[in-house]
Amino acid sequence: ESFGRLWSLSGGCPVGQSSSPKNAGRSGALRAPPRSPPMSALGPDSCALGPHATGKQDAQHLCNASFASATIYYPTESGLKSLPSVVIVGGWGCGEQAMAAWAPFYASHGIVAMTIGTPSPFTDSPAVRSKALLDASLALQGEHERADSVLRGRLDISRRAVQGYSLGGGGAQLAALADPTLKCVIALAPDGGYMFPSKHSLSFPSPPPTAVPVLILCGDNDEEAPPKKFGWPHYRQTGAAKLIFEVEGGDHYTPLGPAGGTKHQAEAGSMSMELWCVNCSTICACWMCQCPLALWCTPCPCATLNGPTGHAADRAPRGAIGGVALAWLRLFLLDDETARSQLVLRPDIASGFECSGIEAPLAMDRS
Repeated sequence: ESFGRLWSLSGGCPVGQSSSPKNAGRSGALRAPPRSPPMSALGPDSCALGPHATGKQDAQHLCNASFASATIYYPTESGLKSLPSVVIVGGWGCGEQAMAAWAPFYASHGIVAMTIGTPSPFTDSPAVRSKALLDASLALQGEHERADSVLRGRLDISRRAVQGYSLGGGGAQLAALADPTLKCVIALAPDGGYMFPSKHSLSFPSPPPTAVPVLILCGDNDEEAPPKKFGWPHYRQTGAAKLIFEVEGGDHYTPLGPAGGTKHQAEAGSMSMELWCVNCSTICACWMCQCPLALWCTPCPCATLNGPTGHAADRAPRGAIGGVALAWLRLFLLDDETARSQLVLRPDIASGFECSGIEAPLAMDRS
């Protein structure tokens, strides 16, 4: 007998495949059972919108000192109850709209998503973004009880996740370390914030907590937050169930949307001339004072990243980005066990891919 494909119990990733059995057809030999069609990896068509119509609502009424703006995206069908939720924050210089491609994608698949903007996107550290994510997630749960809320009686307040991009990705991982009640976390092109003081940057305790599963999505050509410096070390220091998906040819802007984002579209939401002048004046003042942190802590005079990019599509070359992120939320927020077998398969566009703790069933083709 031989084993066609063996899946590891620890991470569920394929570890071997045998050749044809030598004793096939011999008397007394074990015969192969009927084989089900092979599961294919998530690909170009996995970033399509889901079956649910969606709506959005300004959520300024939820904001506090840690997050300055918020928008809720939700499935409009009133019959959908016990909805899980994910809160999403951007990175350095990002306005709230920079993350707006993800939210309707998730909502169309039955997950309430809320994008948020932080008060000082050019200076907010991963720790500040972590607090913003956690405060916003708890504030969102209040919509379950609020009389005039479109989500009144529709949220499952125990099923919460957070997602962050760049410095927000470092913040999302800090949130996982701070709040073990989160069901999972997604870090997009994560940056740990090495330019900030240690108490404001991402660091991992030893041993790291094992409660909150973490997905890391990044691009192998990312020069702003190189995966070898951030994504892969973060992955290796994570003690919970984890997966890292590095997109071949992807840059820092690639994970900005489920179909794969671009820098040009992200920079479409440029700031006004008045704000540009204010930022330039601030930079000049800091440099005149010879502040050693002026390069990092002063606003950039160039366009802010506030244009949504990588919107869901029926088919896109980098659609596996959305497919893997959605499968992660399906598994840990929607308790959809079928997502396990999809998550362990390496997408065709991956330059790097590794998982641990997803525990796909032991599958053996016996012949």
